[in-house]
Amino acid sequence: MLRLLGYIWFAFGVYWILLAPRPGADSGSRSGRPLKLTALAVLLALLFWRRDAIPPLWLTLLGLLWAVMALYWIAPAKPARSGEHPLYRLLRIAILSFTFALLFWPNARGFLGTRLFPPLLPFAALGFLLALSGLSVSLWARVHLGQYWSDKVVLQPEHQLVRTGPYRHVRHPIYTGVLLAVLGTALVLNQWRGLLAFALLLLNYAIKAKREERILTVRFGNGFLEYAKQTGFLLPRLRL
Repeated sequence: MLRLLGYIWFAFGVYWILLAPRPGADSGSRSGRPLKLTALAVLLALLFWRRDAIPPLWLTLLGLLWAVMALYWIAPAKPARSGEHPLYRLLRIAILSFTFALLFWPNARGFLGTRLFPPLLPFAALGFLLALSGLSVSLWARVHLGQYWSDKVVLQPEHQLVRTGPYRHVRHPIYTGVLLAVLGTALVLNQWRGLLAFALLLLNYAIKAKREERILTVRFGNGFLEYAKQTGFLLPRLRL
């Protein structure tokens, strides 16, 4: 079941990269972009295919290199306002790569490889469903965010405050979905390293989301503050 989830994560990553819009790019950049992204997809396939033969450290470093290239090519060409230092972005990508190395490297020794609970099918099935649900939420949110999506903490020219789809209830549903999918994968893995991966990514996304909200507040003022009162941060707001 974990291997099947690995292939699903792989397909999700390829889709996320290949279909990413890049507003503001010139015609020369757009013409070469499909070839570059296709090459990235092939590299990801090769990396995933040979993952059992790659030591965890190298798997992390190669995943980091792949993520840097991919996110550079799909980033907005001309962001209007940035809220993060380039080195912080590199750190975020490194944490993301390490997260998936924790989830999918073949063997783990010591405490990280210890089981969380006895190997029971209901726990694995629950984790599998959580992972699929989380990836679906992320894709749903990505569709509604459209051209305003970026891995960088930036506001694009003509940026609009999206309030449709999952954004009606949660301010950062893409992060919510990915975190839910990682938690589900950790349940299928059934080892302590899975919970460590989830905790690292949760901290990573929480910090990034707070930075995004600061620049959204500057841009939209009371409009964003009112929106924040009506929605949850990563989970829907409970209404009593």
